Amino acid sequence: MKYDFTDRERELGRVVLALTLNRQKMTERVIVGRSTEVSLRFERGIGEVYYDETRPLGSLLIGLEADPERKWNANTAILRESYGKVFPFEAQRWMLAAPVADYLAQKYERGEPSALFAAIRTWEEYLNCFNLNRGADLLTERLAALYRPFVLYAENRPWQELAPAAMSAALRDTDTEVSLWYPAKKRPFEVVAAFSSLLPVIQYYLFKLNEWGCVFQQCKICGKDFVAKSRHYELCGDECRRVQAALNKREFDGRAKGDKLEQLHENAYNYWYNRLRKLKKRKTADPERAAAVDAAFKEYRKEAVRRKTAVKNGEMSFSDFATWLAEQQNAVDALIGKVSPNLD
Repeated sequence: MKYDFTDRERELGRVVLALTLNRQKMTERVIVGRSTEVSLRFERGIGEVYYDETRPLGSLLIGLEADPERKWNANTAILRESYGKVFPFEAQRWMLAAPVADYLAQKYERGEPSALFAAIRTWEEYLNCFNLNRGADLLTERLAALYRPFVLYAENRPWQELAPAAMSAALRDTDTEVSLWYPAKKRPFEVVAAFSSLLPVIQYYLFKLNEWGCVFQQCKICGKDFVAKSRHYELCGDECRRVQAALNKREFDGRAKGDKLEQLHENAYNYWYNRLRKLKKRKTADPERAAAVDAAFKEYRKEAVRRKTAVKNGEMSFSDFATWLAEQQNAVDALIGKVSPNLD
């Protein structure tokens, strides 16, 4: 169901944001709608609501609307102004409020539940307070309580860094209205529902996370904040786990390739070294041949190191390097001469 910000008469029933947390599945479910419909949605899976999503645990806190420039309050001033003026035609008042309605509709369309809830509540309060005594003052007071978490969140990001004392100091009498629905029927978890302010819901949420030993982490792959069971969890979801697995495999393959490359190079070196050493120890001395093999060995070592580096840098294939080493072994055999019993 979609909310219409052009309505001039509010519907019956108050709009709430209801939250339930699933510790086992590490999820949250947020529903925004009129309280009767929200209750039906939880208990029977029916009921027309404005928002109903199940998301990873902590999503509401991490993605909470932030308003460092206090644009929400600036729009309240426009709505208040429309209360204080006497227009020759009623349509002029709605024309003054139209930009605010557009702003609220944009926030609603974003789909972030705290902003969506605040947008609906703003328009509902605007319609509700117009015919009340001191309506403009009441509107300002109620919307200030509604928007206070957005300012606090912008100044203390993320929520887990906000001291409990500061949270308690931020709460006012008008902010503390909240309902707690205990498990019943098909609703296996308790539900906390906010009406006038999100601050009590935030405190409830943080209390539960602390009670369960959960922590806020930053994913080392995508950099997003998430809630984890402990500090050992460094990845936020399946997609990042797949990326990490691919990185691990690439690193493992790189190490394995590097180990095989070093082993191949070492074996070829030892082949040359052993052939030269045995040549020098032969009973029938051949200084000229030994000197020639020794000079060739020095050139081979320089070239082998150069080619091994090229393999590491991706400038030469491993198989080409292996073929070249085999050719060099044939070359040293040819230099020494195929092969006397005394040499082997």
